[in-house]
Amino acid sequence: MALGRTYTVDSGAVAITSTNLTPVLASVPVATATFDIEAIRVSTQGAASNYPSNAIFNVALYRTTAASSGGAAVVARQHDVMQTIASQTTWLSGSTALTVTTTGNIIVWSQNLPFTAGANWAEWVTPGAEWRAGGATTAGFAVQITCSSAGTGTSFQCELVYVE
Repeated sequence: MALGRTYTVDSGAVAITSTNLTPVLASVPVATATFDIEAIRVSTQGAASNYPSNAIFNVALYRTTAASSGGAAVVARQHDVMQTIASQTTWLSGSTALTVTTTGNIIVWSQNLPFTAGANWAEWVTPGAEWRAGGATTAGFAVQITCSSAGTGTSFQCELVYVE
């Protein structure tokens, strides 16, 4: 039996055509609820000719201090079809301009991946060591990506599995 309600939130396609740190997905936590991230998945999208040669991208999960702004609202999907309680945490996608405020650049998780067609990574957090946010501190998370070289017409997608 689950100890909480499990959800998956998906950024959808987020175009990144620069080498700037770019937010892809961010939480807007509430003071009355906490959430624990259990898994992260990230992938690239686009035609093979759009990728720079010998490039990498770094995907990182940052702590945030304040509410993120802008972005497109995304709705988390419930894992249990019998569950009728919507997630208390709001999520924003970088598919439109998204601004996040990180906590002194605290990176909770990071991975370098080849910047190639079809590149992807998924990782489950060790049970009992999940990354927690929300609650009285209203701290949150943001997934941000940095590319070593700019692609053209390339997009990224990120999913987080979390429990409230």
